Amino acid sequence: MNGELIGYEQQRGWFRNAIATGRLTSSFLFVGPPNIGKRTFARYLAKSLLCERVPAAELAPCGVCSHCIQVAAGTHPDILQVSKPDDKAEIPVKLLIGRREARMQEGLCHDIRLKPMAGGRRIAILDDCDVLNQEGANSLLKTLEEPPPHALIILIGTSAQRQLPTIRSRCQIIRFASPTRAEAEQILQRRTGELALEPAAISAALDAVGDDLSRAIAFLSDEFREFTELFTKHLLEQPPEAISTARVVTQFVEAAGTEAPLRRARLSEVGTLAAEVFRRRLRTAAEANQLRNAQVQRDLFRMERSLELVRHVDRFANQATMIEAWAADLQRGAAAG
Repeated sequence: MNGELIGYEQQRGWFRNAIATGRLTSSFLFVGPPNIGKRTFARYLAKSLLCERVPAAELAPCGVCSHCIQVAAGTHPDILQVSKPDDKAEIPVKLLIGRREARMQEGLCHDIRLKPMAGGRRIAILDDCDVLNQEGANSLLKTLEEPPPHALIILIGTSAQRQLPTIRSRCQIIRFASPTRAEAEQILQRRTGELALEPAAISAALDAVGDDLSRAIAFLSDEFREFTELFTKHLLEQPPEAISTARVVTQFVEAAGTEAPLRRARLSEVGTLAAEVFRRRLRTAAEANQLRNAQVQRDLFRMERSLELVRHVDRFANQATMIEAWAADLQRGAAAG
């Protein structure tokens, strides 16, 4: 196994066979949980197809030829990469079909039709497809339906159901599942290499988020770790004080910026983290055979109320009110009334 890519033997086998038999189509939709390696696999596939030394069907790029080096550096002229800008909630249409005054004279749909400059293919990797708006998705349809013969287009999202049916029908869907625990630890070690984390710290991060790789990556960031430490301290008070809990959460959510979807994502993460804190305390009580006391019932309510916050985070425009109501319920440990 090439050490550059961890896991995904089923996907490797599928692409090896498709390339070897000449049945590699032009448009793909990679779906699966966030941050599990879909983007890494897309770049690995691109490197395999462009490698000068190893046949593409082996799906084992040499890593040292000029094409491999350029792909790794993100400078290959035949690879087009588009993703949601950090300061935006959606992928701007201009990245796909150009600015309004230059429609179809620039952007991904224009550039993918140009003749390859260095390799034998033009490869487009479009990340964050879950946040394609209607106009953006529609602008892709003709390119997906009638791709140039030298083109390979890879769209990346978390779920096929979150894409328009017209997008799904024009793409070969490749599904990615969450990695095993051992694979997740390897992936985290590689992605956080500059932090020089001990294996125990990586394992603890996965334990804290229920083996969710995406959340573990966030958990290991300095900002999230500091918030998690402070937030957990508030939650474990008897009872969790509503005003201070709401204040800590509001500051963390507002730090995401002014875009509503980014704030909702943070609030959803807060609810998930809170539910996990109470779930762990319930597990400890179960192991000690102490499930009948009143504290357990309050923690069970708090866990369920935090999960309810996650489910409802997209339904309410006034996040401040939602946070205050949730924090008050955590303090009571029971429904209001």
